[in-house]
Amino acid sequence: MADEIKDLQKGITDILVAIGKIETEIKQLGSMANKLDSTEKLALEALQSTKAAHKRLDELSAEITDLTKKAEDIKKEIEKRIEDDKRQGRDDKRWIVGTVLGAGALIWKLIESVAKGGGVS
Repeated sequence: MADEIKDLQKGITDILVAIGKIETEIKQLGSMANKLDSTEKLALEALQSTKAAHKRLDELSAEITDLTKKAEDIKKEIEKRIEDDKRQGRDDKRWIVGTVLGAGALIWKLIESVAKGGGVS
């Protein structure tokens, strides 16, 4: 009978040790669950932050596209004005040359007229 009591006490001790191990594992699982909740919250915040950053990047991309188009329009306008100025400069030069040639011709005719003795009438 003494052996049976010892075996029973040993069995109870083994059960208590097993219960202690289970209790420790349950506590660790609870701690891990808390860490998992914290990790989930951080992941959700990171996702929201990423979405907000992506939205800002999309807005900046659209703004850059608009600015690029405006810059291209301004460039075209400047090129047009430069071409117009060049054309106007050529026209001005032609007018000056024409005026000088016309005045030269008048002066030449005047000199011819004076040289022939006709004088200025």
